[in-house]
Amino acid sequence: MVPTINAFKCDGCNICVLHCPPQIMGLVKNVAVVVTDLCEECGICNDVCPIGAVRFHLPQLEYAADHPAYRAHPR
Repeated sequence: MVPTINAFKCDGCNICVLHCPPQIMGLVKNVAVVVTDLCEECGICNDVCPIGAVRFHLPQLEYAADHPAYRAHPR
């Protein structure tokens, strides 16, 4: 799951930044940001945020039902 920060909700308290184990979070213009490519997805930032500005969601994966890999191959 990938963490996202609600920029309108974040008040820049810096708690999530201080508790981030890989230290890949920071503040930009007093709003928390995260480098998602380096995130370990531990969920600590979500747990320590006092106002619920950090949210985890599943990435949107696209699939095509008519993809050739889904077709039956003759034997």
